[in-house]
Amino acid sequence: MVRLGCAPHGVPEAAATVLRTARELPRQSYYCYAFSAVAVMHSLIAVEIVLRDRIPDAGKKPLHQLIKRARPTAS
Repeated sequence: MVRLGCAPHGVPEAAATVLRTARELPRQSYYCYAFSAVAVMHSLIAVEIVLRDRIPDAGKKPLHQLIKRARPTAS
């Protein structure tokens, strides 16, 4: 069972911190609508951090290339 505010096992600490922020921002968007867009950006940043951690030659490749590389090929 995953507790709220906890990242799955093996997720880099930087990504976990960004995810915690992304989870809190929608609550705050009740008071400030713009936070909902910031929450989406934080989620994308967390995905990028994890992909860069998991893909050995990620380097400075853009996020869309990392996603294509991580996506399993259909058989």
